[in-house]
Amino acid sequence: MSRAVGNFGKQIATQLRNAGTPGPKRPTTVFLTHVKWVTGKDQLTKYFSKYGQIDKVTMFFDPETGLHRGFASITFWEPSSAAAAIQQRPHFVDGDRVDVELFVPLKSKKKSLEFAV
Repeated sequence: MSRAVGNFGKQIATQLRNAGTPGPKRPTTVFLTHVKWVTGKDQLTKYFSKYGQIDKVTMFFDPETGLHRGFASITFWEPSSAAAAIQQRPHFVDGDRVDVELFVPLKSKKKSLEFAV
C-alpha cells in the first residue's frame, strides 16, 4: 500500500469518527485583562459559561517566574456567546473587575536581514 493511500484511509477514518461530534462553527475568542493571579481556569469557565458553551480557556503565564500574567482568553462555540460576554459589562470574577474585549491575534511579522556586499 502506498503512503498516499494509507494517509487517505487515516483521513477518512478520522472524518467518520468525528462525524457525530459537533464542533465550533466559527470559534469566537474574547481576551480578558485584569485577571487576579489566584483566578484559575475553573473560575473563569464557571463565570463565563452563563454566556454560552466554552470550547477553550487559555491562561497566560510568565515563562521566567511561572506566575500568571493577568491575561486570559476564552473561545466560545458560538459568536453570539462572545458578543454577549463583551456587551454585558462589567464582569467581576473572584471579587475583582475583569475587562473583556474581542480577541485580535497578533500577526507575526517576518524580519528580513539585509547584508552589505
